[in-house]
Amino acid sequence: MDLNETEKMRCDVLVIGGGGAGLRAAIEARHAGADVILVSKSRVGYANNTYIAKAVISASGWGDSRDGGRVHLEDTVQGGRLLNDFELVSVMTEAAKDEILFLEKCGVVFAKNRGRFVTEQIAGHRFPRQIRGQRRTGSDLTVPLKQYAEKIGVRFVDRVFISRLFSKEGRVAAASGVSHDGLFMVFEANSVILTTGGFGQVYLHTNNAAGITGDGQALALELGLPLKDMEFVQFYPTATGRLGNRLILSEVLVMAEGAILRNRADEDIAKKHGLTDPMRLTRDRLSQAIMRELLAGRDVGGGVVMDLSPIAEERLPSMASLLPSSWKVDQKTLIVAPTTHFCMGGIVINKSAETPLSGLFAAGEVTAGIHGANRLGGNALCEIFTFGGVAGKKAAASAKELGYTDAPEELIRHEKARLESFFGSNGRRPKNLCRSLKEVMWLKAGILRDRESLDEALDKIRELRSGVATARIDDTSDLIRCLELENMFQISEVVCRAALSREESRGSHYRTDYPVEDNDRWRRNIVVRKVNGKLTYEKTGISFIKAI
Repeated sequence: MDLNETEKMRCDVLVIGGGGAGLRAAIEARHAGADVILVSKSRVGYANNTYIAKAVISASGWGDSRDGGRVHLEDTVQGGRLLNDFELVSVMTEAAKDEILFLEKCGVVFAKNRGRFVTEQIAGHRFPRQIRGQRRTGSDLTVPLKQYAEKIGVRFVDRVFISRLFSKEGRVAAASGVSHDGLFMVFEANSVILTTGGFGQVYLHTNNAAGITGDGQALALELGLPLKDMEFVQFYPTATGRLGNRLILSEVLVMAEGAILRNRADEDIAKKHGLTDPMRLTRDRLSQAIMRELLAGRDVGGGVVMDLSPIAEERLPSMASLLPSSWKVDQKTLIVAPTTHFCMGGIVINKSAETPLSGLFAAGEVTAGIHGANRLGGNALCEIFTFGGVAGKKAAASAKELGYTDAPEELIRHEKARLESFFGSNGRRPKNLCRSLKEVMWLKAGILRDRESLDEALDKIRELRSGVATARIDDTSDLIRCLELENMFQISEVVCRAALSREESRGSHYRTDYPVEDNDRWRRNIVVRKVNGKLTYEKTGISFIKAI
């Protein structure tokens, strides 16, 4: 089967990814005078992690007068167990306050009380610095941003999967992909911004949007660009719903309101595992504590009990937006369990959101450096908007400086032929292979890991990956699922090998065979590259900032 005819589009700045980071980058690039195309494999502004988030953004300067960018930086680095890129964190924390005002100008409506932003406090942050959307839903953010971007002239291309980036003479030159209706598309651009999100969908239990499959990280690897911190995956401690797709905000209910997590023996799990200090009740520690209870057979229906009875009766009605839609005000218990939530690892960038390839930028969860070994609540949206703005501004300037270059036509023809070669096999459906991979990653490379489990995961990944070449592909939807699956296998291998390399426990990475944090040997980032088709790993040092 052949793809439909090739359609070419050209622009100054191409943004790949239709979530919060992509929209923010597109807006900034357009403000700088660039002709901007934003391409998304789903509907722009929807079906992404920003859209399904709780619209909580960390930004100092709106609450306690003792708070500020430096304090926010210190909290972020402590939460990241000192593996953060301090320069990137500084850019984010210093820009956060102004970013809230910019988002308001774009039409975002935030929760306010008597004209002042409502601030909340999340574990790991010393002060209340979380600003939230009025309805506490991600659509508070993405919908007005999409409307604003469209109004100022950003061009949108929906439902196109980008399969390859092309470089020429040391700079980015083009991208190619396939639309859901079978059209092969080529985008020629002076500069490109990757904003495709993380890779949370490689795990069976996840609250990530369906398309979060590591596409941007895989695109970067194929170009020979470095990824780092890929072993650090954040698992949210309390979720309900099918395979953990519905978060229950433990930071609010457990820390601020007094709910208690109990095992089958009615033990207070946080107290049992020494997590009584609110600053220590971070997502990684609580997820690990709950998982130990589950693996030890002290579960209740596959999870643990969230006991709401300590919360004052008059407070419960206001908690409704934090709880499942089926919850009733007289219901005092919920069954919760951990789920995959966020990926700290990704593409290496500098403070200008530049990758090592000229003209290629990246922002948001597709990148690494800001969160280190663990992310504090509210910092994800803070990152995507602050660095989305940085990436858009710098990419527009780069597009003007670099100018136009011809796309590598021969490489593009080879890519079209590669995509067409997938059609017509009689093997397993991509969907079935995907489910098997996700189960392996959850059970063998999830919250609790050791050498044996990670080796078993790699063996199974190799076995399953061989099925991609013979997967049954009947139509374009199957093809796109297969391309996603290729990316998922690639990224899953990277995660497992990085986790094997780090012989310690730090932040969200917990090795049961190396349970202690080892600063002497492992206050290092693990960087991975693909060289001549093979993955290479190296440890890199981290600069130290006084008083952190």
